[in-house]
Amino acid sequence: MIKHTIKTYTFLFAVIVFVGCSNLPNRYDVMGKIGSWSVPENELTLEQRTVFFNHRSVEDVLAKAQIIETKDPAYNHIKVIVMKGTPYEMGFQNGRLNKDDIQKNVYHIIGIVKAYANSKGVHEDAMDEVYELIAPFIPIEDKEEMRGLAHGSGIPLRVIHWLHAIPELSEYAGKKQFLRGKKYKTEKPEKGSLADPDLETCSGVIAFDEATKNGELYHLRVLDWIRELGAQRYPVIHVYQPNKGHAYVSFSYAGFTGCFTGMNEKHMAFGEMGYGNRNFETLEGVPFVFLFKKLLREADSIQAALGIIKDSPRTCSYVYQFSGASEDPAVKGMMLVSDYRRFETLMDDQEFCDEGDDQCYKGINDVIFAGHSTGKLREFMVNNYGDHDLATFKELAKIAAMKGNVQDVIMKPETLEAWMVNASNTSKDEEGKACNQKWYYFNFKEIIGQ
Repeated sequence: MIKHTIKTYTFLFAVIVFVGCSNLPNRYDVMGKIGSWSVPENELTLEQRTVFFNHRSVEDVLAKAQIIETKDPAYNHIKVIVMKGTPYEMGFQNGRLNKDDIQKNVYHIIGIVKAYANSKGVHEDAMDEVYELIAPFIPIEDKEEMRGLAHGSGIPLRVIHWLHAIPELSEYAGKKQFLRGKKYKTEKPEKGSLADPDLETCSGVIAFDEATKNGELYHLRVLDWIRELGAQRYPVIHVYQPNKGHAYVSFSYAGFTGCFTGMNEKHMAFGEMGYGNRNFETLEGVPFVFLFKKLLREADSIQAALGIIKDSPRTCSYVYQFSGASEDPAVKGMMLVSDYRRFETLMDDQEFCDEGDDQCYKGINDVIFAGHSTGKLREFMVNNYGDHDLATFKELAKIAAMKGNVQDVIMKPETLEAWMVNASNTSKDEEGKACNQKWYYFNFKEIIGQ
């Protein structure tokens, strides 16, 4: 069963404790038998990196950006922040334009993490140790954006780093093994335990050509995570128009610059979910939230995205789904199962063997599917084959969603349209799940003026 790890924030905080206390292995020692990756010196010039903090320069930087607020409780007050310039400038714009929400969200999450860690006798320096482990593999553009965000929002950069380490940590399965000096998780988790991959999962489905009513391409990404943390109270659509690289959109939350779900101007859409295979996971690689940012900035086809991931140092077990632009007109969607040493691609008509439930599912022409209750996803797609459209994909989100359904996004990369919805509360009730809220329509094409 595809997993998205933790069910409660208690487990999330345990992640911090387990990893922070441990003697973390060096990736280059671990990778000895199959080769190792070097960390590129991807530097930016001082002019690209720095905003001089006099009145005029700050105003000039902010004048390139804008914030669009729905001010509508039906949409959880979604904000669209349009940023332009260097990575540092875009981070600074984000931090300054959405300062209040960023401070509320970041300090709330980190405050709970610190309190829990302190209650277990773990000093906050442990969080620095975790970030230092992944830092060499984070692209310089993303480091600069985090630095700009910190300056713009008034939050210490150290705290911003802690926040962005959480997603990869929450996927990593070998926390206790680290404490015992082992390099990788190799034991199968006990059913029903906090390490059980079936506790929380994500899902994703892509359909196109003969599978849809008008041959249109739809890409659903269902994010099941931790509603109790309350990030969904501050939903943000981040629109990037960088000086270098493609324009892209990331469906996110206040204060978080990484990407869970996104689409770029080259008509590419990206979704992710953790995978149930816990063997041979490592933290020494590019965290997936920054790997997605790299894909959004650089990839102009499914094949290019695959090449970027293959050439990158990878970490935990994930399933990636790509849709949209392709070098092969017959290929409009693809799925990738990947960890630090595995790289397995799946086409629409190929059988998918889910390692979580030990079942294999026959492929469907012009459909890519995986997630929680993979069998139910397949059944729905088959039963409505040829009639899939926006309405059926909204229904599909309800079939896929678990109690921790935080966010759902339906993307149409060919037209650069999207629909986004977020959970309405921090409980685990059915009514508050993201899939049961009002969908917010977003036209990326109009925003970037294509």
